Amino acid sequence: MWKRFFSRQARRPSGLFGRFVSRVIFDKGNQPLNTLMLEVMAPQPGQAVLEIGFGCGSVIKSVADAVGGGRVEGIDFSDAMMDVARKRNRHHIEAGRVVLTHGDFDAASYAQSAFDTVCSANTIYFWPDPAATCSRIHSVLKPGGRVVLAFVDKSKMDSMPLDMDIFRPMAAGTVAGLLEAAGFSAVETRSVPDNAAMLCVAGRK
Repeated sequence: MWKRFFSRQARRPSGLFGRFVSRVIFDKGNQPLNTLMLEVMAPQPGQAVLEIGFGCGSVIKSVADAVGGGRVEGIDFSDAMMDVARKRNRHHIEAGRVVLTHGDFDAASYAQSAFDTVCSANTIYFWPDPAATCSRIHSVLKPGGRVVLAFVDKSKMDSMPLDMDIFRPMAAGTVAGLLEAAGFSAVETRSVPDNAAMLCVAGRK
């Protein structure tokens, strides 16, 4: 029962548990992976960046700090995370640098070639059709744009107390293959220092 509850909250935080408990868990537990993702992304002034499943909004804030006059967008289907991320990014939102959308990336309306970078951390396990989502990411990136996907490798997740009806663990090689099949080149994998199971797989359009 608890395993299923926590797995559901990981996929889509909700209620008071999502707003308070999940926020603390995500902020602490995702920090090494988010740090690596930001390092791989290396956001630059003036860039347009999209994060899929922005959670608590900490990556959104760091990217908005870095891109200056650029544009940062995020999409997440959790009401609880929308509230947390809006509060964390209030000043950037008021200044027009950040736009947060409540919804599902697969169904959202984004123009082709709209972003320099698309990133996502700890969401790929929940994508109903990863191949289709990777193809859609390819379409919304500008030529030369990059995708950066951060996640915990299947080798580690298979031993974690998770409901595998909710999670679908992914291996680094599988994710790299999905990106290549979607048309990405220069696909590379990097891991968190001292934790080889926490990974980023990146590719270029």
